[in-house]
Amino acid sequence: MKWLLFVYKVPSDSSTARVTIWRRIKKIGALYLQQSVCIVPYMERFLKEIEKLKDEIKGFGGDFKAFEVVALDKEIEKDVVKQFNHQRMEEYSEIKEQCEEFFKEIEKEIARKNFTFAELEENEDELNKLYKWFEKVAQRDVFECEMKKEVKDLLEKASRDFEYFASLVYENNKE
Repeated sequence: MKWLLFVYKVPSDSSTARVTIWRRIKKIGALYLQQSVCIVPYMERFLKEIEKLKDEIKGFGGDFKAFEVVALDKEIEKDVVKQFNHQRMEEYSEIKEQCEEFFKEIEKEIARKNFTFAELEENEDELNKLYKWFEKVAQRDVFECEMKKEVKDLLEKASRDFEYFASLVYENNKE
């Protein structure tokens, strides 16, 4: 398997640059091998993201170098894939946690008989945020982390729960 390895340096006197670049690298889904040394699978979409990252780093007055590499040892490659999946598992776990909060919120509103359109819109917004978050993580999940299906199933349950709540709101607000 081919990989993109990149090494960067941003000015040490700019915490804005360091934080901005760190956040961008996390958003891309790159794996830190060491401080300022990252790797991503060699894929077209990562090539584009890395090119944007290079421009951003240079814009801060930093230095950037990228390389196409292959692992010399299959065990190293397996370990890198495992680390990528671990990162995604942590992200999916956060979404799972928020899905559980969503279920509690729907249950609470049903128990309180709070069948208002405002509450419906609020819950719809939360559900949409969960789906958008899932899509972002799924984009970074190039090795299909085992937790992906579990979270997708939870989102489907959240949609069903929301639809049930919506039907209650409709029933209680008919004129």
